Amino acid sequence: MTVGNPRYAVVTGASTGLGRCIALELAKRKINTILTALPGENLAAVSETCREMGTESEYFEFDMSDKSALSDFAGTVNGRYEAFALVNNAGLGGSRRFGEAPLRYIDTMVQVNVAATVILTHEFLQNLRRNARSFILNISSMAGVVPSGYKTVYPASKAFIRYFSLGMREEFKPDDISVSLAVLGPMPTKQEIASRIDRQGFLGKALSLKPERVAEACVDGMFKGKRTIVPGVFNRFSMNLLKLAPECLSGMLMSRQVRRHEL
Repeated sequence: MTVGNPRYAVVTGASTGLGRCIALELAKRKINTILTALPGENLAAVSETCREMGTESEYFEFDMSDKSALSDFAGTVNGRYEAFALVNNAGLGGSRRFGEAPLRYIDTMVQVNVAATVILTHEFLQNLRRNARSFILNISSMAGVVPSGYKTVYPASKAFIRYFSLGMREEFKPDDISVSLAVLGPMPTKQEIASRIDRQGFLGKALSLKPERVAEACVDGMFKGKRTIVPGVFNRFSMNLLKLAPECLSGMLMSRQVRRHEL
């Protein structure tokens, strides 16, 4: 174990996008990190940047859909490091007609978005308990509040994360482990996503936030022990509207999504 036994925050999916920004935001706050991503995504560079900011940083490259790899990762970290925070960020999205999507594509999305979050939360629980007060941040999406055609699996996976997180928050209170749920809108983390946001016009741009800003809000909310984190004024407004008239609004958005794909 590292000399001085420092505590670490674990961040999954940390090579690009929001995960990378969360890793750097933690390093900016002088918090040591353990980072994960798929092989070949230049995760070493992110870890090195964290070290250059005056922190300890380790990284592990493996496939989050591989349950044995997940267990090996958790076992290694639990045996070597003291973890006081877990950020379940890794996830897969995309738009496809459900009946035409390959089963492997669907299964991988479920494994990464749902199973990996559940498995890592379970496997890190004892480590987090011995380092209380500890924190878990699970990343969900506005899509998990609004079901949509052509995105049937992704919103369902994010709805699962929402209910899982809120349930765990109540269960973990006696262990002094705070569980926060981040419900996020669109972020231009890739050119493909940026183009889709542009096609959505004013609404897409109003809901969109830069990942650096979202990362700061997520880390702030996690350490403040917030139950739900919704960065962005327009996103919070949308969430409140959905609470007032969920069936009407979700139906409107779903019809728009279907029309866009059928044109």
